[in-house]
Amino acid sequence: MRLSACITTRNRPEDLENCLRSLWDSQIKPHSVIVSDDSPSMEMQQQNQKIVEQYPQTIYITGPRIGVCANRNNAVNAIPASATDLVAFIDDDICVEPEFIGGAIAQYAKMSPEQSQHTILSGISYSPDGYVMAPGKLSFRGYFRSSDVPETIAIHASIFPRQFFEQEQWDENIFFGYEDAELCLRALKRGYKILNCPELRVLNAGGNGKSSLMESDIGKLTKYEISIEAARLYIGIKRYKDLFPNVIKLIGFCCVYFLHMTAYLCKRGSLQAWPEIIRRSHIQKLWQPSQLNWG
Repeated sequence: MRLSACITTRNRPEDLENCLRSLWDSQIKPHSVIVSDDSPSMEMQQQNQKIVEQYPQTIYITGPRIGVCANRNNAVNAIPASATDLVAFIDDDICVEPEFIGGAIAQYAKMSPEQSQHTILSGISYSPDGYVMAPGKLSFRGYFRSSDVPETIAIHASIFPRQFFEQEQWDENIFFGYEDAELCLRALKRGYKILNCPELRVLNAGGNGKSSLMESDIGKLTKYEISIEAARLYIGIKRYKDLFPNVIKLIGFCCVYFLHMTAYLCKRGSLQAWPEIIRRSHIQKLWQPSQLNWG
């Protein structure tokens, strides 16, 4: 089977080079690699493009610069469904272990054609400090929880059938946070299965473990924190309004979210961040007609 990789990058050329090196040092090489670059400056784009040119079957494209979901769509849509069977989404600060690609292909080889077309694999992503991201599920309030039957994935250590992205796309209303969990909810609704494969491992090695959004924004909150909470609100409403409709759960989620968030913002001395959380959540778009594959 052919496995291709989609790398999204922004302003981290050293991490990008390490990421590409780990992919092409794999025991079984990727079929192809797309690098979608959201770096804002021409100088950084040229630097990243030179790095990409060092590797075979690796294509550089510029990203839309409107969020990680749009950048991932940009990358996966650059690989026609006829050109690959499987696709992995790898951020620029991720290094795959040498057995990662081979292990994923071996798992799919055990399945029937029908099973392989409707199964998402999730391994684990680990950091040098010992933090481990593994498949699990979303709680009622929209937080990640462990689960013996996975409903969410460790996105950097996951493999999707390419055909899935002919049916669905990353939700570009989400700027950052929980976007992989939301995509998994749509996959489950379509009858896809998530298979836990802890032997598939990647190292979250770069960026010193920090997001580029870890900078002060409003009150005592960072851009990262505001984006995460905005995404949790959007996904919670979408989950109970559209994906798995349940009026009681929808009302319950909204009440609990607004009560707990108000208390949290008061505790952090950042009540003034409320309007910005609502604005960034884009929840109004959940009541607008959409012909898009994330609507």
